[in-house]
Amino acid sequence: MKKYFIFFILIFSCDSQKLNWFEGTLEEAFELPNNKIIMVDFYTDWCLPCKQLDSETFTNNEVIQNIKNNFIPIKINAESKYGMPLFEKFKGTGYPMIIFFDKNKNEIDRMYGYYSAKTFLKKLNNISSGNGTFTDLLTKYKLGDNSSTTIFELAKKYFSKGDYDSSIELYEKVLENKDLSYNMFHQSNYAISMIKLKNDDSQTMENYIQKYPESFLLKKSIIDLLMYYKFSFLEKKETDLYEEYIDKFSDDPLFINQYCWRMTELNTNLNKALQKINLSLSMIDENDTNKAMINDTKAEIFWKLGETDKAIITINESIETDPSNEYYKNQKRKFLNSIN
Repeated sequence: MKKYFIFFILIFSCDSQKLNWFEGTLEEAFELPNNKIIMVDFYTDWCLPCKQLDSETFTNNEVIQNIKNNFIPIKINAESKYGMPLFEKFKGTGYPMIIFFDKNKNEIDRMYGYYSAKTFLKKLNNISSGNGTFTDLLTKYKLGDNSSTTIFELAKKYFSKGDYDSSIELYEKVLENKDLSYNMFHQSNYAISMIKLKNDDSQTMENYIQKYPESFLLKKSIIDLLMYYKFSFLEKKETDLYEEYIDKFSDDPLFINQYCWRMTELNTNLNKALQKINLSLSMIDENDTNKAMINDTKAEIFWKLGETDKAIITINESIETDPSNEYYKNQKRKFLNSIN
């Protein structure tokens, strides 16, 4: 009986491993007397992929053991007084951002977003072995490896580091290579267009969209250009682009929803938006998690058209689908208050 009890305790202990994060600063981590790689997780309190990484990936026993053996893990709130300057220093572009450093403070590699435990383990193993990391690719390139694959992967690494000048230079070299694949061709052109878009040059993206209408990155390119027009207050260009492609992407309920919501913000084409949002709803399953959001868009269209009763009925459907969502409840209050 005693043996079984001890065995149970051992099993329980293994199953309840916890990742112990280093509680000092990044500078203090660099001073620790070991040669482990430093893993810095930049997060925010509101970031859903950050929370998912914490609850699913960083609780996995294999991930925990791998980090314990090979890394010094540090968590830094990217919006804190200490974390914000660091996030800016390392040119962060999203959350979570995980950067790996060697003991000499050199960046080995970085990654963004959520990864499952299985994928994260593979990434950790690559970091530990130095396979396919930024430093690995840079070394190969400096030693004369001019294959399109090496240059392409290095260009992506520079892009993730926020070094857009180096990135665009390498993407242009990729396009000069004869062993270029179809995917690399379009991904390189798209990346160059995106970098220029960040620098307020929309012409390159516009040309890419017009020149390669069959590109597998067409929709992504159009959405990026639409966002650029929106935040640059180029409403005529934005509306024209939406109208040009709304029928082409009529099989995508989320693109339709984006179009319809934007029409409510611009207060234009509302009757067409109502037709399109009904099409979007007809394409999704009853239990689709996007149903509440799409019904919210439909309710907003009704409200903008002055049909408040229909807006209230429709937003009630969103609330019924997602009863804990305060935004939908606020939408209903807005509609009700507009009657009084």
